[in-house]
Amino acid sequence: MASVHANVTSVVCKNGNHAAQSKFLNSTFLPRFDVVGRSSNAWKKEPVPSSMALVPRATLTFDPPATNADKKKQTKHTVDPASPDFLPLPSFEQCFPKSTKESREVVHEETGHVLKVPFRRVHLSGDESHFDNYDTSGPQDISPTIGLPKLRKEWIDRREKTGPPRFTQMYYAKQGIITEEMLYCATREKLDPEFVRSEVARGRAIIPSNKKHLELEPTIVGRNFLVKVNANIGNSAVVSSIEEEVYKVQWATMWGADTVMDLSTGRHIHETREWVLRNSAVPVGTVPIYQALEKVNGIAEDLSWEVFRETLIEQAEQGVDYFTIHAGVLLRYIPLTAKRMTGIVSRGGSIHAKWCLAYHKENFAYEHWDDILDICNQYDVALSIGDGLRPGSIYDANDTAQFAELLTQDQA
Repeated sequence: MASVHANVTSVVCKNGNHAAQSKFLNSTFLPRFDVVGRSSNAWKKEPVPSSMALVPRATLTFDPPATNADKKKQTKHTVDPASPDFLPLPSFEQCFPKSTKESREVVHEETGHVLKVPFRRVHLSGDESHFDNYDTSGPQDISPTIGLPKLRKEWIDRREKTGPPRFTQMYYAKQGIITEEMLYCATREKLDPEFVRSEVARGRAIIPSNKKHLELEPTIVGRNFLVKVNANIGNSAVVSSIEEEVYKVQWATMWGADTVMDLSTGRHIHETREWVLRNSAVPVGTVPIYQALEKVNGIAEDLSWEVFRETLIEQAEQGVDYFTIHAGVLLRYIPLTAKRMTGIVSRGGSIHAKWCLAYHKENFAYEHWDDILDICNQYDVALSIGDGLRPGSIYDANDTAQFAELLTQDQA
């Protein structure tokens, strides 16, 4: 969006009890906004009613409609979802000219698997030769068409052959078993693997690691571990494509994103997520209600538990590592938002609220919470309970609706 310049623009502004003329020569205004003014002579001839004495004459308007070339650029879509034309990405060395990508080898005692845990070595020019840094960039010099190596395939295959009732990291942690994922995370964080296992078993940390996401380089999230940064991506009905979403993932992880959230709402949602997962070495999360809404053509009233359940299984089968589900938006809490200044600002929360009000029924995500847990247990999908009634302004902060939802979330 190009900045708009006004050569000579006169405005009337408040200056005590009279209007004072100001001129902005070649002023640059906010993108997509222009200043509408009049000549200085016009202001002198036009009387200002007393009721308008304090009203500025400068108004803001949107830029003229985009040209055909701009529209063509904005509406770029993937021609063939099965064979996207991926964008080139600079090499690791180009992005970090003073760094090299290294790895530490550790052996998983129970299985004998050799784990190669990556890190970035930053070379210094002073007395110290280098220091080592946490790295999330993933395997390099691999075409997105091929996808990343299936790092966890042997780990998962071995577990499925033994046939325990569940495959979750918490299940193994509570059994006193240190998995390859736990050892991998401990090596990245430079901690004792037993400490990682203990924190997962106590519920103070999670390792988002769907058993179908074989390309994943495991990472741990918890209060006693390094801070993790999430990057949001996702297409819309207006802009973006599969190529651009994969490109976003590549750049985000190159610069240090620890997790990625795919918030796609446009075309080819399933295909976009598939390509993202096959090219992501970090955990990938979603808000399943977004795709569920697209399945019913954007009509919230047509949603149902069956549609939502189908969406959860579809995404879990692809390898999504964590779901955000707004199960705390209960029917009885929705009227508490009526006097808010900014209402319900959560997209997922507003979708659930609209469905609840349409049928005067309880949130199906809340009603079927145990079913959701069963699905997540089968695939080892982590859960983020979305704050659907979070305040959108200071005026609404700490109101009854917000705390009511928080109390409900605590019950999970």
